[in-house]
Amino acid sequence: MTGGPTIRMEANGPYIVTGPITILDADGREHRVAEGHTVKLCRCGHSAKKPYCDETHRRVDFVSRPSFEPEPTER
Repeated sequence: MTGGPTIRMEANGPYIVTGPITILDADGREHRVAEGHTVKLCRCGHSAKKPYCDETHRRVDFVSRPSFEPEPTER
């Protein structure tokens, strides 16, 4: 891995974010992730600790897409 931030998708689970990076939530609050530190962000939409994962995806049987597919761009 590089020294910059990375985002990895866990199959049927959260986004795994490794810093350094600053995450802005919907209210504009900053959540800083230090270099080499990791946070898990909710992808299922059911976490009570949003934007963080609380592993609710396991209880609700969240199933993710098999691979990352960028949204099509219009020209």
